[in-house]
Amino acid sequence: MVDKVIFAVILSSMSLLLMASSLYNSAGGYENFFKWVESIPADKYLQAKVIVNDDFELTAYLALTNEQQTKGLSVKDYLKENEGMLFVYKQPTRQGFWMKDMKFPIDIIWLNSNGTVVHIEHNLQPCIMSFAFICPSYIPDKDSLYVLETVAGFSKKHDIKVGTNVDFQLIR
Repeated sequence: MVDKVIFAVILSSMSLLLMASSLYNSAGGYENFFKWVESIPADKYLQAKVIVNDDFELTAYLALTNEQQTKGLSVKDYLKENEGMLFVYKQPTRQGFWMKDMKFPIDIIWLNSNGTVVHIEHNLQPCIMSFAFICPSYIPDKDSLYVLETVAGFSKKHDIKVGTNVDFQLIR
């Protein structure tokens, strides 16, 4: 399992890699990655292979830019069981999520910098905005560096709990 998930950018003929080790101590690697990320067109999503419980693999769109993170899965009409969206943040925080503009229910899984689940919200329903109704926010009680959104029921079906390790790598 990955002890620490990091990013490294290789701009030559090699591809961008998502690797395991500590990038926080690298000479500007993490910051350079996010500078590069900001240059990605808002409608271009990189993808990662996500493996849960060493036996189930899904493909996740990476929400890397501020615009991608703001829109989240609201850009999709549906999600298959083997699809998701992985949000990657610059530093661990207690990132809040809401269901504004969503078209289908989802599970939200917060992961720390080691890829360990620290919080889960199950079967969140789309929020229908009205004048008197404001969408609730879902905020974990611990910091996370990554957030994985999946179809509703995914965490229970695949026995994902707080403490479960999730592994992921960029798809070339």
